[in-house]
Amino acid sequence: MFKITEEINDILDLGYSLSTEQFYLRLFDLVMEGCMKFTGADAGDLFIENNGEFQHLISINNTVGYYMGRGAEAVAEAGLDMKEHNLIAYTAANRKISNFPDIYQEKQFDIVHIKEFDAEHDYRTRSLMVVPVYSPGAKVLGVMQLANCMDDDGNVITFPKEYESMVNSLTSQLAIAITNMNLIQELEELLKSFVSSMTTAIDARTPYNANHTVHVNQYCMEFCEFINALHTKGEFPCFISEEDREQLSMAAMLHDLGKMITPREVMNKSTRLGTRYEALYSKLEKIKLLIKIDILEGRKEKDQWNKEIRKLEDFMERLDDINHKEALSAEDIRKVEYLSKQVYKAEDGAVIPYFDDYELDCLSIVRGTLTADERRIAEQHVVYTDKMLEKIQFNEQFKKVRKIAVSHHEYLDGSGYPNHLQGYELDMLTRILTIIDIYDSLTSTDRPYKGPMTVKEAMSIIEGMAKEGKLDIELVRIFNDFILARN
Repeated sequence: MFKITEEINDILDLGYSLSTEQFYLRLFDLVMEGCMKFTGADAGDLFIENNGEFQHLISINNTVGYYMGRGAEAVAEAGLDMKEHNLIAYTAANRKISNFPDIYQEKQFDIVHIKEFDAEHDYRTRSLMVVPVYSPGAKVLGVMQLANCMDDDGNVITFPKEYESMVNSLTSQLAIAITNMNLIQELEELLKSFVSSMTTAIDARTPYNANHTVHVNQYCMEFCEFINALHTKGEFPCFISEEDREQLSMAAMLHDLGKMITPREVMNKSTRLGTRYEALYSKLEKIKLLIKIDILEGRKEKDQWNKEIRKLEDFMERLDDINHKEALSAEDIRKVEYLSKQVYKAEDGAVIPYFDDYELDCLSIVRGTLTADERRIAEQHVVYTDKMLEKIQFNEQFKKVRKIAVSHHEYLDGSGYPNHLQGYELDMLTRILTIIDIYDSLTSTDRPYKGPMTVKEAMSIIEGMAKEGKLDIELVRIFNDFILARN
């Protein structure tokens, strides 16, 4: 009957751990510890290839009680000119295990680092097994170095030949882990480069939105750090994890993606009339001249129509100001309403309205530059953003990105757009992005249709929206503290 020995049980446990471990750097530790345990090695080092260099990732020595964690400086370059002298580079270049009874007796290799460690820690490295870690495609991913194989009595012996196949098996698991990690990193870089290219595309369509995107992302990341600092001091209950920070950052970079589809004449409309200003002014000038001709030729009564001409000229003098000013006065509105009812009737029966429907809509905008129809078109950018992001297969790490990006115009009371979500449907990351998007829009210095607000003015509006139940009142309070500290 087959019996599971302690050694077999240990191997099964390690195999299970390697197959279920989600953190790749922890896999490095597991493989390193497993190789040392099953070979009886007293010490071990792991070097991982990174941009043509070997990073000394892990170093363990049980006798000395020494453990070096991840991320040390590069140990050596893997150039062919070094393979005859550097043991790590030699092993990587030749892709085969080297097994030395006493490394001090080997004259081919430069082992100054080993000797320096031994001298510093009163240690003596003897037997050494150096194992290449390479992918199925034979690309070298790293090198593992095992030192001082110990027998049952604690004596240092040469690593038995049969240990090599065991170590090869375990390092193949490591190679798979490294390959997967590199693939995930490459996919993340691809996704981030896509996000960056989309931001550049938006920048090419509008003179201001790319700055807005960059600013919003920067504010979001700094505000997350501010919140976490408060949490550390026990002043805020929530902590924003690194994964959530990355999702918020990506959502911030993508939140205006739909503006790539928004018509330029809407997105970049900097005045009420936009490109129609010259045409309207010319039309009013034409009507004024036609009235004057009618008076001169006796078709219209002079006194009455001279008054009409003066009203028209007064409006034309104000037209540029009405077109550009941030908010219309009551007097502006009265003049627009009066002229909107006027038409010029020619002798042949032709009728020329002073304003057509679109011109009247534009001149009736009390604040801002967009008509109601244009505002609806502008608000569709979040719908377009949703449709575009729907086509991207976000992995588990970025599963919240789409919803955060699409929901940044939603309010807690359900009055936002496009889906009129309620507060319980909006998580903290979305609430943060909404506040910051509003703040940067209000304080931006490069918007073509308005001047920037002061920080105090902007925060007054945001605080008012929080009191109305639109924004998270506690996050707004903390954001105000953040902005004051930042400025």
